[in-house]
Amino acid sequence: MRLIKRFVALTLSCVMLTGCTLTERLGSADSSQTDDIVQNENLANYFGLTYYAGENINPVSVKTDMNRVLVDALYEGMIYLDDNFKPQPMLCENWEGDGTTFRFYIKQGVTFWSGEPLTASDVVYTLKTAKRNTESIYNTRMADVESIYADGENTVVVTLGSANVNFPSLMDIPIFKEGSEDLTFSDGTGAYKPVQENGVWHLEPYENWHGGKVSEFDRIDLVNTTRSDAVQHSFETGDISLMRTERIGTDSVTVSGSVDIYKLPTTDMHFLGFANNIEPFNIPAVRQAISLAIDRQGICSTQLQSFAEPAVLPVNPQPEGQSTSVDRTAAIETLAASVVADSNNDGILEYQSVNGRLTSFTTRILVNSENPFKVAAANQIAASLTAIGIKTSVEEVTFEEYQTRVLSGDFEMYYGEIRMTPDFDLRSLIMTGGALNYGRYSNAQTDQLVIDARADEANKTQLYTHFLAEMPIIPVAFAKDQVVVRSNLIKGFSPSPNWIFHGVGGWRKN
Repeated sequence: MRLIKRFVALTLSCVMLTGCTLTERLGSADSSQTDDIVQNENLANYFGLTYYAGENINPVSVKTDMNRVLVDALYEGMIYLDDNFKPQPMLCENWEGDGTTFRFYIKQGVTFWSGEPLTASDVVYTLKTAKRNTESIYNTRMADVESIYADGENTVVVTLGSANVNFPSLMDIPIFKEGSEDLTFSDGTGAYKPVQENGVWHLEPYENWHGGKVSEFDRIDLVNTTRSDAVQHSFETGDISLMRTERIGTDSVTVSGSVDIYKLPTTDMHFLGFANNIEPFNIPAVRQAISLAIDRQGICSTQLQSFAEPAVLPVNPQPEGQSTSVDRTAAIETLAASVVADSNNDGILEYQSVNGRLTSFTTRILVNSENPFKVAAANQIAASLTAIGIKTSVEEVTFEEYQTRVLSGDFEMYYGEIRMTPDFDLRSLIMTGGALNYGRYSNAQTDQLVIDARADEANKTQLYTHFLAEMPIIPVAFAKDQVVVRSNLIKGFSPSPNWIFHGVGGWRKN
C-alpha cells in the first residue's frame, strides 16, 4: 500500500538527512555568494532544478523524490503515457503482442550521450535491473515477467507468466546504457545531458538527441538539495524553477508568489474500503447503496480542492458514459430492496442480522488524522451516509495506528489511498487473498473476471458491470499532482503524467 511505502521512505530520509543544510548551489560552499545566487536566479533566462547529490543518478535505482524531475530531463522510456494513460512510442517505433509475449521494436538512430547507439541489450539490461532491484519504484511492474531477451540488435522480447494485454503501459521505465550505473549519471538518451564544469554539474541540450534540437534553455543549473522539505523554500526564493509535488497529500505544498500550476492526472486512487466479512457490509446491495450516496464531485471540488477527478470505477479516466453522480434516492431504494429500512422511525436504518434481530445501522470510517484532505473527505462521506439513515462517524487516528489497524482488519470502513500501476491492475486489491485486500473480500466470479479482463480488452465491460454490482471497494477519486513552474518561464509546456519533459523540443522562453 502506498502509505506504507511512503512511511518507510520518509523515516529513512529523516534518519539519513538529519542535520543537513537546506539547499546550496553545487560547488558553492561560500555563504557570501548567497546574494549573487538569488540575483542570478531571478534573471529571466535562469532555469534551476533540484538535485540530491547523495546518490548516483540511475533512473531505475534512484530512491529520493528530489531527483525524480531530474530523471525526467535526462532519460526516456520505451513508451510514454498520455493523459489517458495510453502508451505512446518514445524509444521504440512500435510493438506487438498476444497478451503473454510482446515484441518491442527499437527506434533506429537513437544514441546515448556517450555516442553509443541504443540497442536491445541496453533495454534488456535496464528492465532486468528493475526486476531484480526490489527497492526500485519500477520493480512491481516486472512482477509477472518471466523472461526478457534481445532478438537481434533492435528487438526486445518480453514474456509474461500470466496474460496482460495492457503490459505496454508499464514500459515507460527509463532506459540507461548497460554497465553505466556506477557513473555519477548513468548514460542516457534524453534531450539534456549532464556536464561537469570546474567540479560543478549542470545540464546542457544533447546535440544528437533523436527528438530534434532543443533550441532554447541551453543551460539548466542543478541546485544541491539535501532535504525534501527544502524544495518549496528553494522554489520560492528563485533557486529552483520547476517542481512536482502532491497537492492533497500529508505534506501538501501550496506555493505563493507568481507561478504557473499544471494539474497532472495520476493513478493515485482514493477509495472506501469495507470489512466485507461483517454485517451488513457482506451484502453487495449495501455497498452499492453507500456508493450511490457519495457526492464524489462535491468531494473533489471542495475537500480535495479540485486536485482530483471523481471515480466510481478503479480506472483513470472513467469509461465514456460512466456516471459518477450522487443519487441518494437510488441509494435509499437499493437499501430498502435488501430489507434495510427505518422500521421505528428514529431516523436510523435497521437491518436484520443473522440471528434474526433488528440492528441499527451505525458505523465508523477509519482515517489517517495526519492528512487533512482525507479527514475532510471522510467527514463529507459520513454526513452523506447519515443523511440517508446510516449513522456514520469518523474515527481519526495517527498514521501508525491507522496502518496497524488496516493491516489487521480492525475497521468497519476505512478511507484508503493506493498508487496503482498504469495498467490499473486489480488483482492485489480485490481478488481473493490479494496482498492489499484488507477487507477480506472473496468472490470467485470477481477473481475470474479480473483475470479475463487482463487477457482480453473486450472483457473489461463485463468486469466493470460486475464491479458496480459488487462494489468490493468504493472508488472515490483519482488525485492529481501539481507541477509548479516559475511564472512566464516556459511557453509550450505540456507535461505528460509520468514525464515532465514531454514536448521539451517545442519549449520556448516567454
